[in-house]
Amino acid sequence: MQSPLDKNNDPMSLESNISHYSLVSVIIPCYNQGHYLAEAINSVLEQTYQPVEIVVVDDGSTDDTRLIAQTYPSVKYVYQNNQGLSAARNTGIDNSYGNFLVFLDSDDWLLPEALEANIKYLQDNTEAVFVAGSHKKVDSKGVIPIIIEPGKTQPYHRLLYFNYIGMIAAVMFRRSVFDLYRYDTSLKSCEDYDFYLRITRDHPIINHTKEIAVYRIHENSLSKNIPLMFHNVLKVLKRQKNKLRGKKEEKYYSAGLKQWKRYYGAMHHWQVKQRLLQNKLIEKKDLALLSGQSSLYLQCLNVSLHLRYLYSKIRTIVR
Repeated sequence: MQSPLDKNNDPMSLESNISHYSLVSVIIPCYNQGHYLAEAINSVLEQTYQPVEIVVVDDGSTDDTRLIAQTYPSVKYVYQNNQGLSAARNTGIDNSYGNFLVFLDSDDWLLPEALEANIKYLQDNTEAVFVAGSHKKVDSKGVIPIIIEPGKTQPYHRLLYFNYIGMIAAVMFRRSVFDLYRYDTSLKSCEDYDFYLRITRDHPIINHTKEIAVYRIHENSLSKNIPLMFHNVLKVLKRQKNKLRGKKEEKYYSAGLKQWKRYYGAMHHWQVKQRLLQNKLIEKKDLALLSGQSSLYLQCLNVSLHLRYLYSKIRTIVR
């Protein structure tokens, strides 16, 4: 199955031949992940929904990303010097024409009915600016379903507490959103969380439980950089502090700060245990010594994360 859009088409021919209302643009940023890219592209070409436009944004890759992308005649390939994921997504927005946009990271993939499911929700709920479904996580040990329940709590309140949406590819946006918002290029992670918070502050969205996409966990996954993730998630959440309206939002905000510290403290704790085991510095029977996660213990882990992040920044400056 091929996209109806050829990469050599100009905007005028697109406007004359395709209804922008029905066109979905799938933007795939890629940085040195050409070995995953074909699977991502094929997952879009195999969608039950048409018409679809695919835009691959090469963020300064030094691998075979260009070669892989250009083997697909219907894929629009855009190159830019390395600027990071947020900038690549913004470039994709500027080089796409669909009325609906999906952002698919190059190491992930969409399930066959993803676009058909999400666009139906937006067509049936014209007030919603984006829709978010559920997704799966896959690692070397197997599949982990992540079900996003609609819930009764307002999306903005839920997001103050936790990024319950989780995976950007499970989201479909209306193009009109990008007349008001863009991805923050100063953020090296958690830019999607920042984006959701800014949008849901003032606009309605929809959630549903259908699985839309698959998130691949591997050694180079950004989510494994715990110090960076922890630093940026708190940075993003704290941006909302001066925007809070009333005691209820303040309550969710305070709970969110505590929750993120517990979450990344626990993840850091797990990583420490795994490194100790892998390097044979501790026996399994002795792991019980590290199992206590008291409030003080987690506070120490959080301090450790901050110090590791600052140390990494200092090393970058020195280099």
